[in-house]
Amino acid sequence: MTTIDIEKAIQIYIEASASTLSMMEYVLLLLNEFQKNVQQCKQAIAAGDSDDRGRDRSLQKAQDFLFELMTTTDHEAERSDRLMTIYLHMNQCLVQTHITKTDDLLGHVEEMTVQLIASWQVAKQVTRRRNFTTDRL
Repeated sequence: MTTIDIEKAIQIYIEASASTLSMMEYVLLLLNEFQKNVQQCKQAIAAGDSDDRGRDRSLQKAQDFLFELMTTTDHEAERSDRLMTIYLHMNQCLVQTHITKTDDLLGHVEEMTVQLIASWQVAKQVTRRRNFTTDRL
């Protein structure tokens, strides 16, 4: 197998595994990737990345994940407005970070992300228990 074949196989595997995720698992994946990019941005700012490419690239990726999270929000659900408000606030913090070139707001964004991940994990467990609990053994 050539390197190109291996890369193509990896890409097909990634696409297949992403397409078979439940919505909750997909949201958790997006939140984890968002968090990873926020942390990379903090590291780039702390390192004093002279050309700002590392900071800007990680900020852009974080925003991409955030926008994808916004598209997964069920606008018919009762709490979706609150969730969208949180996502919009997080995006505004990222925009402010890009403008000021400081990591002042990134700690706040990380805290909110940790809380969202914890909440989604609890919701996933509750849903799993509800769906897979039976009175027959």
